[in-house]
Amino acid sequence: MDPIDRLRDEIARRGLLTDPLAHDGIVVGTALLRAAGTDVTVNVDPELDERSGLDTGALLSAVERLLTISTTQWGQVVDSIAEEIEDAVGDQSLIEATDLRNDLTLRSVAVLHDAVLLSFLAPKQFPDSWIRAQLDEDLVVEDVFVDEMDDDHEVVEFESLDDLMDHLSSADDR
Repeated sequence: MDPIDRLRDEIARRGLLTDPLAHDGIVVGTALLRAAGTDVTVNVDPELDERSGLDTGALLSAVERLLTISTTQWGQVVDSIAEEIEDAVGDQSLIEATDLRNDLTLRSVAVLHDAVLLSFLAPKQFPDSWIRAQLDEDLVVEDVFVDEMDDDHEVVEFESLDDLMDHLSSADDR
């Protein structure tokens, strides 16, 4: 059995993600991130092309750490992200004067062996951008950046994992 399929099966066995699917070297599913109060798409990427082997235990632990993050620690993550962006923006005028902490909406997560990548939308303050944050193994913010959406960064949303898989399958046929 393929290592990605084994990883998917173990994620399913532990109930970490809903309907996990293995595709293109990653495992994708959804999960409730209780501390954020939202369901998110979770990509578990073992980075097999960059690593000599698959450390299933480390990846599963990273997913579990993220999904069980406390509300207090999640608040610290959001505060750190907002503070970094506010410091970078400085006195520049914003589209809407709302607290960025209230505007950030977590959309997806990528779990790697040694990092977690978060992707947020902030539709009021940054309507044409993604807010990206990298967390270290202890879920502390290491880096934050704003990635403008343009023709090369199309945002596609799906109602279900079945819709996502249909889209991915049709992309394979092209």
